[in-house]
Amino acid sequence: MINFNIKSAVIRASALVAVAVFAVGGIVIASAQSNCITFESPLAGSIIPEMSCTISLNVECRNVSKVDLQARYIPEQSDSPMIVSLGTISRPPYKLIWNTYNLQNQLFTGIGILAEAAISGGAPQVARQEGIFLTHKPVARKRIPVPYLPGGTPGASAGEAYAQEFKRIGDPQKSATGVVIWNEKEFSFNVTVKDPSFYSNQPGKNIADAGLEIMIDPTRKRAPYPTEHTIFLVVPLSGAPYSVNYRAEIADGAFKPIPQSSRIDYAHNVGISEFKGYSIRVSVPKEALGRSMPDTISCNMALRLLDADNKVQKVSLTGENVYEMYSPFTWNDYYRLPKPFFMNSTLQWGVFSAVGFIIALAVYAIVSKLRKPQLISNFERSEEAKAIFERVNTVIEQELIKKDLKIDYVANKCGMDQQSLNALIKRNTGFNFINYLQYCRSEVAKERLRSSRSSETSIADLCGFDSAIEMEKCFGKFYHTTPYKFRTQQQVA
Repeated sequence: MINFNIKSAVIRASALVAVAVFAVGGIVIASAQSNCITFESPLAGSIIPEMSCTISLNVECRNVSKVDLQARYIPEQSDSPMIVSLGTISRPPYKLIWNTYNLQNQLFTGIGILAEAAISGGAPQVARQEGIFLTHKPVARKRIPVPYLPGGTPGASAGEAYAQEFKRIGDPQKSATGVVIWNEKEFSFNVTVKDPSFYSNQPGKNIADAGLEIMIDPTRKRAPYPTEHTIFLVVPLSGAPYSVNYRAEIADGAFKPIPQSSRIDYAHNVGISEFKGYSIRVSVPKEALGRSMPDTISCNMALRLLDADNKVQKVSLTGENVYEMYSPFTWNDYYRLPKPFFMNSTLQWGVFSAVGFIIALAVYAIVSKLRKPQLISNFERSEEAKAIFERVNTVIEQELIKKDLKIDYVANKCGMDQQSLNALIKRNTGFNFINYLQYCRSEVAKERLRSSRSSETSIADLCGFDSAIEMEKCFGKFYHTTPYKFRTQQQVA
């Protein structure tokens, strides 16, 4: 049984959504779907982001004199619906454009539209569609940082700098703040209410009706009404917390958000201080938010405060009425701040390892400078290697026009083994044998492209390439251009 005070809101909303009658000229007419008048658009569950709504009807009735259209929507700053006439259509096509520019967004339960066809000599025929959502007005959603606190930290004192104030409480003696913190295991929601008139044994008042509602959308899909992805938690001041799951039911033009409650075992704490107020803390484990801890979630919190008349007053961080309060479309984004350095052991290890590596390199460099005889020997060996490379380079330049030139041939010509030859070329050029051979052929091709008018195919053949396509690939690899572009820019007149 749902015993939280969104119950009253859901009852009101469901009653509005499930309106089976519209007042038409003082006569109540059943809005059951008829066979000869149906809606083509909009249909139940539709989301309309534009500034107008096109109503289109399929009317198959005979002797239709007119079709009257009415709409039920929620005016701004109100929790009560308003029924207005949209106009009359007297002949086909049965279409009407409703300008919704001056309406606020219609969320949570949406609007309902009723069409009544007057039949000459017969009973009027009626059709309806409900749960039509308007999302045409932009919403200023805030991005709210969520600080890191390690698990087991009591309270939320370390996150007070990030606390958000609940507005519109209406009593200057009362105030409330909410803050969200995170760690590797959970998101923790903390609310503190200051109320000098609050005490737990107030006669005639049930503190189980007071508490906190938390609404989370880990997917951030911004649906206009709660879906199966929405996490809805209720933490009363007295009793166990529970969750509410919503299921949208659409049938015969009707739209109903159906809530179903169930117990949860999330870690929570309610602290009551007589004549001062109370605090509520509840932790949502990361497993409830998806496969991994999300970086950002859409979220809203709503307080249920008891007023002087024994009634629950709902105060939201984002929405001003029930239709905005429970709609993910209006919720703020809460994003995780990085874990502080002094709490991040992995980052500390990485920094200290890097510092140690740099120190080791510095010590090695100093020791190397002190080994002068070894440096002279290295210089002598580098001169010898340079002479060997020049001999290898000469052989490659003489033989590069051979399309089947292989490393074993060059190694034999130079009196070396293939592995030593490849290592020598790599050390002196940064290329392996194949890439260096392609590079040398490309350099020769550049000169021919610059100074001759021979075709690219002919130049590729003369430079040892298998084809002009291979030459074009090498130009792209080494010069980031094509032979054609190079010749256009560099050819000598």
